[in-house]
Parts: sequence; C-alpha cells; structure tokens
Amino acid sequence: MRVLIVEDDALVALGIRMTVTELGYEVVGIAASELEAVALADAERPQMALMDIRLRGPVDGVDTARRLRSEFSIRSVYLSAYADEQTMARVAQTYPLGFVQKPYSAPQLKQALELAQRRLVQNTEKSG
Repeated sequence: MRVLIVEDDALVALGIRMTVTELGYEVVGIAASELEAVALADAERPQMALMDIRLRGPVDGVDTARRLRSEFSIRSVYLSAYADEQTMARVAQTYPLGFVQKPYSAPQLKQALELAQRRLVQNTEKSG
C-alpha cells in the first residue's frame, strides 16, 4: 500500500512516516501544502493519503483531500486535532477512509490504516 503524507509540521510528518513505514506501508512522500500534495500525487500515484486539516498555504486539508479524490481517485484518512462539528461536516463530504484525532498512538494509526486498506480493497473488488 502506497501512502502520501500531507502534514505541514515537519517533525510530526517524520513521526508519521516512521510509524507508517514500520507498519509495512510504503511512504511515497511528504507534502506540506495542497500544491506539494497534488504534485506528489501526480508523480507517485499513492493509493491513499494521510491528511492533516491545517496545511501550509491558503488551501486546507479538506479541500486538498477533495481535489486528490476528484483528480486522482486518492482517498484520505484524516489525522487532525480539529474535530469540531463544522470541520467534521466538511470532512464527511470528502468520503474519508477514516479519521484519527490527534494526539494518537501508533496502535490507533495502525488500526485506521488497516481499516482504510480493507475499504480500498473492497471497493476495488466491487468495481473490478
């Protein structure tokens, strides 16, 4: 499973990369903004994105996830401290593979990734 990390905090992103790699997933890159995420998605074609909601630049993670899904069919698992009602309503409109609230543990991230992978496999089997 090829994963794109979209996170504007470099230290947090490196921690996520280490955990995701240890869990046996391939990290294709780390993006801090929508532009970086779109460029990496286009070049690397990951199967899913781990998406923070607050990103560098004018576009947030919800709109970035929407764009990745519409342009590349890449779905997202959100990793964010922002879980207020308004944000969650916007997140729901992007049909996420999951949502993990920060701070989270490695087992929580593992569980979210496994569930996301099962959902992607099921969708592939249905459409294929």
